Amino acid sequence: MPDREIALREGAHIILRSVRRDDEARLRAMFAQASPEDIHYRCFGAMHDFAGHMAKRLAHLDPKTEVALVATTLPGQTPEEILGAVHIVQDPNALDTAEFDIMVRSDLKQHGLGYRLMTEILQCARQRGLEAVTGDILRDNFAMLQMAQELGFKTEIAEGADAVRVKVTLAELPAFAEAELRSS
Repeated sequence: MPDREIALREGAHIILRSVRRDDEARLRAMFAQASPEDIHYRCFGAMHDFAGHMAKRLAHLDPKTEVALVATTLPGQTPEEILGAVHIVQDPNALDTAEFDIMVRSDLKQHGLGYRLMTEILQCARQRGLEAVTGDILRDNFAMLQMAQELGFKTEIAEGADAVRVKVTLAELPAFAEAELRSS
């Protein structure tokens, strides 16, 4: 994906681009700012060296089965900062399906960044020929569950589980999500 400047809901401008290997330190800095609640929602609990583990994981993807995008500050804003990241990895048992994970810097929530990252990764999934995207979301992560619902994800609830699995079939996206994907 080529670097692209976009505007968020409130007019702030950011760059959307593919993650690069040299992003590891910038990813570590973003993940290090995560609140305990954000780490809980992302990892379903606490995780030793969350920032280091996640930064290394995203900076060293397998391009055959994974895609990761980052939102960054504009060029000239020194140093460049990563504001959010979204990632999909193809399911080894169902290569037409990928699982997503996403994280937006804690201080930048509620500005449309997560929503934009999700629409971009759904577009990447389509371009790779995938049919569906899934994800696991903790039941008490209401903001993420709402965003998934707005994007057309259907909820598959497991009895007694702390998390729900959501899935969107890319051919069945709602009309507004289709329009968002076409405009990206």
